[in-house]
Amino acid sequence: MQKITKTALDKLVEKFEIPDFIGDDPIQFPHKYSKKQDIEVSGFISSAFAYGNRKKIIENLHKVHKILNDNPYEFVLNFDIDRDAELFKGFIYRFTGEKDILFLIYSLSQVLRKFDSLEDAFLEGFSKKDPNVKQGLVNFVDLLRNNLPCDEECTRSFIHLVPSPLTGSACKRLNLFLKWMVRKPPVDLNVWQKIPADRLIIPLDVHVSRLSVKMGLTGRKSADWKKAEEITEKLKQFDPDDPVKYDFAIFGAGIERLY
Repeated sequence: MQKITKTALDKLVEKFEIPDFIGDDPIQFPHKYSKKQDIEVSGFISSAFAYGNRKKIIENLHKVHKILNDNPYEFVLNFDIDRDAELFKGFIYRFTGEKDILFLIYSLSQVLRKFDSLEDAFLEGFSKKDPNVKQGLVNFVDLLRNNLPCDEECTRSFIHLVPSPLTGSACKRLNLFLKWMVRKPPVDLNVWQKIPADRLIIPLDVHVSRLSVKMGLTGRKSADWKKAEEITEKLKQFDPDDPVKYDFAIFGAGIERLY
């Protein structure tokens, strides 16, 4: 295990945190919008489906956004699960079927009828006194699940889309969503400005999980929440204000097999 240096990681950030990154990544979808609420809704749905092959993810999200059209927020806000179910007839992406995306959009619609934005909904359960976003995510996930149109028994696969740190899950896609919303451009969107970047947790995908061990950022084998926290704390030694910027370095190095 060879420990990575700040200099090496910073060079990788310069290589990968560039606008060219956007076109091959699910973040391209929220980048299509200018209104905050559209960016949030597109970002949340896009991050929820950001698992599996990147090419397939993007193909799937093109189909979803064709339905959402030019106003994701208005579509979700006015969503009627009975009336609009036909739009998603036959939808399937890996472990996710049409009921799951209907429940996801329904849950978002209920939350957005109570809050002006997803940021306001998240801030309801987040405190700047918290060491990171864990408790905020727990509360946000509870809020979304509590607005489902059926009980937990019939939404097991929906829970795959919206996991909770309480179960030990690394919550890669939720942390990815927060990174997109909070961090500054050119790649991330910075439409949420009330959550400090130093509270974010690195999105722990397979590349980040594997390479972080190789780079000496963690010795933990399990790809769980504790591992994501451990890596993030280590990265704070390199940049205490914005440790999650190194997601670009580690993820990019993994994609291009540089390590």
